Amino acid sequence: MKNYNQQPSAICQLLTAKALSLGFDAVGFTAPDLPPHVGEELSAFLINNHHGDMGWMQEKADRRADPKALWPEVKSIVVVGHNYGPDFDPMEKLTHKTAGNISCYALGEDYHEVIKKKLKQLARWIAEEFSCEVKVFVDTAPVMEKTLAERAGIGWQGKHTCLVSREFGSW
Repeated sequence: MKNYNQQPSAICQLLTAKALSLGFDAVGFTAPDLPPHVGEELSAFLINNHHGDMGWMQEKADRRADPKALWPEVKSIVVVGHNYGPDFDPMEKLTHKTAGNISCYALGEDYHEVIKKKLKQLARWIAEEFSCEVKVFVDTAPVMEKTLAERAGIGWQGKHTCLVSREFGSW
């Protein structure tokens, strides 16, 4: 184990630099404690059947509202974002009235696989560098990833329910 007699901000700078070097575009940090209103809002969302046929949201609501319910030993959460915006103006495609249009997130590789691969690289580095346990979650795990990302300062949840960043928009 390397000796890190540094302030937490120095460790955050190291983690940020590593995440950016792996291709992530945004990095933030937050505590694993969500305010009570998050669980209350999730309960109301589920009671009002806003989750539609996504039964897994109901089944894992207790873990979704509290990161410590999913992993009791968690101390800190590192949140990363990856811009999936295309290299072209996707709005231009809308001018072609006789052609179909595909959402930007679906144009490339499955983002779950792209993100998970990079997250695993980052997790291995963190575990080795800081001699700690690390768990990797993409949005398929029962965590409130958008709420955590907002608390970590990398964006906010828009009315369309996607995370929005000042730098990257909703991509």
